[in-house]
Amino acid sequence: MGVHNIVVNRLRRGGNHAADSQVLRRLAAYSIDHKAIVIGAWLLAAIALNAVVPQLEAVVRKQAVDPIPASVASLQALTAMGEAFHEPGAAATAFVVMGNPKGIDGAARTGYDRLVARLRAQPEHVQSVRDLLSDPIAAKQVVSADGKAWWLPLGLTGHFGGPDAAEAIDAVRVTAEEVFDGSGTVVHVTGPAATFADQTETAEADLLVISIATLILIGLILLVVYRSVVTALLPLLVIGASLAVARGMLAALGTAGLPISQYSTAFLTAILLGAGTDYSVFVIGRYHERIRAGESPADAVVAATASIGRVVLASALTVALALMAMVFADLSAFKTVGPACAIAIMVTCAASLTLLQPALMIAARRGHGLPRTDLTATHWRRVGALVVRRPQAMLASSVVVLVALSLIALGMVTSYDDRAGQPADTDSNQGYALLDAHFPKDIAVSQFVLVSAPQDLRTATGLADLDQMAARIAQLPGVTRVVGVTRPTGERLTQARLSWQNGEIGKRLGTAVAEGEARKSDLELLRSGSRQLAAALSELRRRVDTELAPLIGAVDGAADTAQALRTYRPWVRQLAQVAPQLDDAAQIAPAAATARDAGRAVAALEPALRALEGAGCAGVPVCAPVRTHLRQLVELRRAGFFNQVAALADGARRGERPIGAMATDLDRALASMDTQLAAVAGMNVAQRFAELRVGIGQLADGSAQLAAGVSALVDSTMETLTGMGQVAATLRLAATQTAGSEAASGFYLPAAAYENRDFATVARQFISPDGRTVRYAVQADVDPYSPAAVELSNRIAEVAEAARPNTRLAGATVRVAGFPAINADLQELVRRDFRLLAILTLLIVGVILMVLLRSVVAPIYLVATVILNYTAALGLGVLLFQHILGQAIFWPVPVLAFIILVAVGADYNMLLVSRLREESAAGLRVGVMRTVASTGAVITSAGLIFAASMFGLMAGSVGLMVQTGFIIGMGLLLDTFVVRTLTVPAIATMLGEVSWWPGGRPTRAVAGG
Repeated sequence: MGVHNIVVNRLRRGGNHAADSQVLRRLAAYSIDHKAIVIGAWLLAAIALNAVVPQLEAVVRKQAVDPIPASVASLQALTAMGEAFHEPGAAATAFVVMGNPKGIDGAARTGYDRLVARLRAQPEHVQSVRDLLSDPIAAKQVVSADGKAWWLPLGLTGHFGGPDAAEAIDAVRVTAEEVFDGSGTVVHVTGPAATFADQTETAEADLLVISIATLILIGLILLVVYRSVVTALLPLLVIGASLAVARGMLAALGTAGLPISQYSTAFLTAILLGAGTDYSVFVIGRYHERIRAGESPADAVVAATASIGRVVLASALTVALALMAMVFADLSAFKTVGPACAIAIMVTCAASLTLLQPALMIAARRGHGLPRTDLTATHWRRVGALVVRRPQAMLASSVVVLVALSLIALGMVTSYDDRAGQPADTDSNQGYALLDAHFPKDIAVSQFVLVSAPQDLRTATGLADLDQMAARIAQLPGVTRVVGVTRPTGERLTQARLSWQNGEIGKRLGTAVAEGEARKSDLELLRSGSRQLAAALSELRRRVDTELAPLIGAVDGAADTAQALRTYRPWVRQLAQVAPQLDDAAQIAPAAATARDAGRAVAALEPALRALEGAGCAGVPVCAPVRTHLRQLVELRRAGFFNQVAALADGARRGERPIGAMATDLDRALASMDTQLAAVAGMNVAQRFAELRVGIGQLADGSAQLAAGVSALVDSTMETLTGMGQVAATLRLAATQTAGSEAASGFYLPAAAYENRDFATVARQFISPDGRTVRYAVQADVDPYSPAAVELSNRIAEVAEAARPNTRLAGATVRVAGFPAINADLQELVRRDFRLLAILTLLIVGVILMVLLRSVVAPIYLVATVILNYTAALGLGVLLFQHILGQAIFWPVPVLAFIILVAVGADYNMLLVSRLREESAAGLRVGVMRTVASTGAVITSAGLIFAASMFGLMAGSVGLMVQTGFIIGMGLLLDTFVVRTLTVPAIATMLGEVSWWPGGRPTRAVAGG
């Protein structure tokens, strides 16, 4: 009779319990009846998926998602900085570090130049090459003080941690090794992108070692538990097929777009091996119970699957849902692990409920896989009895242990240093070691303060506000230098310091005061001269008033004389013509009298001419031409012109010379005199002398006022010199006192500074071409990967933001970019993801427990014990790694450990409490004893196996895997030997029937128990 008929007959006889799943019963019967089909289907799926789809590791390399969302502020700041400064690839930076004991000799420099040229010829991998070494001004930034090491910054394609960046790192390494091969120059590619790429490569290489170590540990535990090679191999068969199918499915889904990462493959393997083995152990454990109860292997397989399968399915759904909740995380370390492990859990659950059954039947027909004598039953009955008799003591002792370990976790220090999480001999770590040996700690991973404004910041005010912000940042503890446009060497420009400028002003004022003191005698001369000028002009006014009045009449007489001479000239010409006839009768006496009158008139003008020769005449417009004409008349008189005319007239009258000769001489003299007198006669002298008199009066009054003003000015200058001396001394003293103070020294740099070529060259590194984006490099004395660097990055952001209000930066956006800033964002993302995932996981586990147990009270204390167990396990991890080994806890570990421990702990909760509910029909205390006795060996075996699968992660060399494996493994051991053995049974005993509220306890026991 077939197994299916046996099952049908059992169903008809009503031998099943209401808690058994009829669906699972039929599924088990089908699997046994069609062994070849079921086994063949699993083998075909495993082979087909791995033959058609690329291997999972290859898919991870090509499809891996970025470890940190590109939307975080720090990565956005890096991208914005790259765009503003035309430096593509800022989101995936790397550094080629070179070292040579001989320094940059000819061969090393030739190799460097070849490397730069070849990297620039690879735009598919390298987006920017910052050849600072070829810039004489910037070269000192990339060459060590001893000249034996130098580095080349690169911007790569893709984003930090992404597959494109990893591929670019490989290409750069190949190029660098080819260029410097055999040259004596060592070369390494390092930086955040290289570190992550090395971690991925290391984790991939560790996977085989982890898998082998885990299988060996699980195999040894199964041999100890079952004392049978065949029985031990049955779970290994199940997890082997599960692993092959799950990896193929995940590779196919990854190719189709499912987010995956290097963490996915490692945790998928560990969780599948542990959970798959546990599920098989649960089924085999219940199968052995049925065999011991006298059932046939076929009936036992079907009954075990129908009863424990329900718990296994619920457990798998709980773990899968809890893991699937990780898809809501922002970080790919969680987002990619959850779905992958959830898929693996459901695959291995299906294998334990379908593939294990025909394998058990095949083994049973050959006499294998049957139960051996239970060597631990007596021990577990004693433990159950002890818990029932002394629940308070058991609860107190177990809780004390768990709480004590949990308290250690309060001192946990989180690490964001991926360098410490991989072997020291990776290429990136060797590059960091070379940098640390020759450069300051954070030379390659400095962080930047990025200021983006809507206006050009290259103004005196804008630069002053920027420097004020930089000065505030420079004062933070831990900051060693702030390098930027206003402080290219890390210190404020000396010439731009107001203290220096005040000192210079003080010096120049002092010099001016000294010169002024030396010229006090000149000032007194100025006072005396102004007074003399006033006196002279006053005298000039007096003389004009008293002596020039007669001049007006003389000038008028000169005009009359000129008219008379014009009258006489025709006669003189006629006389010359008839001279021979008139020599005896000539009579020109009037000419002699006129000439003498003119001479006397001009003589009267000479005192006036002397008065007009002074400086006062230059300020009166009509004075100068009058002075010129007077000077001409006086010069004629002094030359004897008028006397000659008079003598000529007298001679003619006396007949001393011939009239003809005298007439010719007289005509020439009259012509000259006519010209001069005509100029005087046409001057309207009366009017002009009146204007001259007014002008000279104004000059006299003004010079008097000027003399008084000069005197007052001299007195004031003397007082000013004294005050300036005091100011100069004060400025020099202030400059000396504030010279070393950032806060008190002030800053002023005119925009014209950009006209200096050297300054403009340096400024281009820190201010964008349009002047709207400015960056400052912040260097610190803390490890850039340490928690202290994260805290400092947060403080820098706070201080920079606080410097914006009421300045030219008020409308600007201030961001912090760089690896410490990325870690700061990462820290916040971890906190947010932890809160979200913890709430979702606890809700999922709690709801499933309530549905399964039809109770509210029991799920509450079960979830509470899960949390306490997690904190205790974390405390053990802190104790070992942090306090004993000196390692901080890597940032993903607490979150991954929580999700897995809570989800897996729910497995054991469900197995224990569901059995307790079944066994409590005869009373809760009896149910506790029976449950502990019947499940002790199974839970212990399952706990050891899952712990072994987690401890297998410690066979790798990635710190994250090692720590996660230890903490989860220790948590499973605590859960196995403390929580599920002592704490939960003690609480159930103390609460009694309240545990089942509001559903109440069952009234019938499971058939075959």
